Amino acid sequence: MHARMTQLWQWVVVLCLLPALALAAPTPIPDLHDPVVDTVQVLSADQAQQLRTQALDLQARRGAQLQVLVVDSAGDEGIEAYSQRVFDQWQIGRKDVDDGVLLLLAMGDRRVRIQTGYGMEGAIPDAYAQRIIDHAIIPRLREGDPGQALIDGSALLVGLIDGEPLPSVENEPGVVRLPQDWRRGDSIVAVALLAGFLLGTWARRAPQRGVVTRWWHRPVQMLAVVAVAALACAVITPGATAALAIAMLMLVPIATLLGWLWVDGRTARRVLSFLLAAAVLASAVSVYQGKPVPSLALHLLLVIVVAVVLGLISLWVAALRNSWRTGRVGFFVRLVVLCGLSGVYAWLVNRTHAQHGEDAGMVMLIAGGFFLYIAWALVMGLHQRPQTRRARKGERRRRRDDHDSGSGSSSSSSSSSSWSGGGGRSGGGGASGSW
Repeated sequence: MHARMTQLWQWVVVLCLLPALALAAPTPIPDLHDPVVDTVQVLSADQAQQLRTQALDLQARRGAQLQVLVVDSAGDEGIEAYSQRVFDQWQIGRKDVDDGVLLLLAMGDRRVRIQTGYGMEGAIPDAYAQRIIDHAIIPRLREGDPGQALIDGSALLVGLIDGEPLPSVENEPGVVRLPQDWRRGDSIVAVALLAGFLLGTWARRAPQRGVVTRWWHRPVQMLAVVAVAALACAVITPGATAALAIAMLMLVPIATLLGWLWVDGRTARRVLSFLLAAAVLASAVSVYQGKPVPSLALHLLLVIVVAVVLGLISLWVAALRNSWRTGRVGFFVRLVVLCGLSGVYAWLVNRTHAQHGEDAGMVMLIAGGFFLYIAWALVMGLHQRPQTRRARKGERRRRRDDHDSGSGSSSSSSSSSSWSGGGGRSGGGGASGSW
């Protein structure tokens, strides 16, 4: 009796696990019987015949095998893993040559993939396959014409296999795309910038916590962040390691500075929060319009660049305001001199552009603009800082207090003269509480 109950419970457990096993089962792979396998019947007879003829002609001419597969869904494993299983099971391409190409379309998932054999990686690099998907296949799919999408994409693949150059395609307006290696490095760059930002916030709070640091600690820590990120790029994106390392070498210190400002000032926190919110809103608009979203690294880079530009503009405005408060006559004299210098510079840029071309003019514009900004900031900022109205009132009050204390008793004067402020400053640190 006990054995029968045990066997019964075993069957109950098996029956309960059957639904879970069914859900966990991988998506089945259809049989390979034709160059065009359409399991959801989205292709017309003429479109399927055109794709079939194209694949057979390519195989007869070059020996390469182009396979088209249309399914409803790739399942929970994703289109990348599913296409790899299809490629391995069908063994597309010739043995030891590996010259197969799989063009897979998952209609229900709204995903498309181009999978190449080892022998096709030179003729069809990842960046070229991505361009074909972005510019030839996806636009047709958005128009509701999957058959023409496969025809256009496969025609470009055949052209690359035949050695033809990939046609130049204009980028969609408002969409910024990165090469494939740069796309893979997005996460690394984003984490490196975040680490630099957190390093800046920690460095600003360190004196408040009583942590003693030397001047060279921060540069070494920033270099360590860049070095670790560069090693990660060397493993994941070897083709873009040098470019990404140089970019992080310039951007990580800026991210550290922004982290310092985040702790130091309320205005900086508001500006950075606004820029991050604008980046998130731009991504949401791109998704709503059905456009590819710019990469995370581009978003962070845009936020940093805009923050730096706003900081430079604020310094320039502060220098102008300080010069105005110092003296009206001096301000207008400096303004006339700097406007004349700016006019001469604009004339030089225009002349360089006319005589030496657009590239030389652009170099002149960037380099000269930098030095012109420095000239404006120095000329308007290098003078004695004016006293504010509150400072002038405080100065007069202090003089009156000094006069009154001097006429008082010598005992009280001598006892109070040993207690005074030492000129210390506060960055806003501290704590508050409530009850």
